[in-house]
Amino acid sequence: MMKRLQGAILVGLLLSGTASAASIGKWNSGEINGFTRYWTTNNVGDNFVIWCHPERKVNGTLLHIEVDGQTPTPNTRIKLIMDQEILELPVNEQGYIDSGCATCSDSFGYVWHRLRAAHTMAVKFHDNRYAGFSLKGAKEILPGPVCPTDWQKKNPNS
Repeated sequence: MMKRLQGAILVGLLLSGTASAASIGKWNSGEINGFTRYWTTNNVGDNFVIWCHPERKVNGTLLHIEVDGQTPTPNTRIKLIMDQEILELPVNEQGYIDSGCATCSDSFGYVWHRLRAAHTMAVKFHDNRYAGFSLKGAKEILPGPVCPTDWQKKNPNS
């Protein structure tokens, strides 16, 4: 009973915080509590989400990926495969791919541009969980300018 009530409150907060939403192809965008969220869900319910918050200096820009209902194992690496190119990205202690270091920031910028240009995408976790995602609509829904990364927000003159 308590979990249902908490879930209803959370859904209410998220819905009340949504200022706008758009869908193009298999990709969506929306505003929630100051964050811009770009996401896609595949046919089996796996999620690939980009969270962007222009002012948050910590966990304001990150990738949140769920395969089989779970995020990747913390402190491992995932493989992001786009058009046969494999990128290995570090997973932080919360199970997200963040942009808080210089290398992470550069990787995020590159991933952003590849999402707009590639034709296919898949994710493979350290424990071999795997999911494919459509990029149909990604180029149109993701703006040309990349979300500012956490590292860029902390180091504006670098």
